[in-house]
Amino acid sequence: MNERRSATVPGQRPRPGSRAVRARARYDGTERVAEARALARRFLSTVQTREPVALDAREALRLVVSELVTNARTHTSGGYSLTLEHSPGAVTVSVWDTSPEIPAAQPRDPRRIGGHGLHIVTTLCSAFQASRNHGGKRVTATLPLVSAPG
Repeated sequence: MNERRSATVPGQRPRPGSRAVRARARYDGTERVAEARALARRFLSTVQTREPVALDAREALRLVVSELVTNARTHTSGGYSLTLEHSPGAVTVSVWDTSPEIPAAQPRDPRRIGGHGLHIVTTLCSAFQASRNHGGKRVTATLPLVSAPG
């Protein structure tokens, strides 16, 4: 771990009475998005010891993490945090950043370069929400582990 971020590594003990597995990292905005994808990969390794995860769901989780973290890096000037939480059959990805602006999907345009991330996330996930939260916003997406929808 470097000093710019703090992380709770997958495999940590869940709260008493909880079967949840969590991973959390705080970033200052200078890290590469690959660090968040690496956290997701380690997290999935722990989740897979508890239940099977479909190959397309594993790929979808890395993509959802990448899209949400990229949006936080691109559209904010401060730090952000990533939280991954497993519950039976699903993973919830939550990204908090310093911008209070709620993301909105742009109209579909196959000729446009970029701006497709929210469409990707909402297609892959069973739930999506964004809300203003603690001086910024929290974007949360829930991804089923059996097989990615779509």
